[in-house]
Amino acid sequence: MSRALQKYLDHVMLYANRKEEDAAKIRAELEDHLRQKTGDLQAGGLPREDAVFQAIEDHGTARTVGYSLRKGFALLDVRTQGTARGFIAIGPRAVGIIAFGNVAVGLFAFGNFAFGALAFGALAIAGLISFGGISLAPLGTALGLAAVGQTAYGTIACGGLAIGLWVPWAIDYVSILNNGYLLLQNFLTSAGNIAVFVIIPWLWLVFPILNGIMCGLKKDEYLRIKKIDPKMVE
Repeated sequence: MSRALQKYLDHVMLYANRKEEDAAKIRAELEDHLRQKTGDLQAGGLPREDAVFQAIEDHGTARTVGYSLRKGFALLDVRTQGTARGFIAIGPRAVGIIAFGNVAVGLFAFGNFAFGALAFGALAIAGLISFGGISLAPLGTALGLAAVGQTAYGTIACGGLAIGLWVPWAIDYVSILNNGYLLLQNFLTSAGNIAVFVIIPWLWLVFPILNGIMCGLKKDEYLRIKKIDPKMVE
């Protein structure tokens, strides 16, 4: 088998990231397919070297093919492009129980755009608790620059804005707080105490720990790939 084809398969299996016993079978099937494709191209008049490169190009990039060979929903799925899917999913787009990405969908979602039961992001939409620039939690607690929720806590400029189905200090369900002191006063209500009890552990303990773990896993994946070929993660 040519060196170019060998290197291509190495890269495909790097991204596929399958167990050794599965990887051997998958690689053998890919090799058979590419050998057959190369033979067909040679029969059509292409020189062997050109046939190999044409077969590889037609088959797809190593990253795209490799990711397509991953399990549908793994325990841990970390990707440098596309949509990660797993119990823990990390990638540009992520779908999982714990999802970490630019766009994240999961029970616990962390991203610029986060959707989940608990969501953290520039735009966070959650069923229970959301934290973000724009924070929406119709059935739970929302905390953000602009917050909408069953109980909502938000600040805009020097004042604050809170909109919700039920906000203790709201007038006609819309509350505009004139200063930070008034915002702090409202956290002394019973609903405010509950919100503090729920929010503080997540902001100062759970979220930083989860964020650190996710960033570490993502870095490990990049380093694993870069070790084989630095150009593959550019």
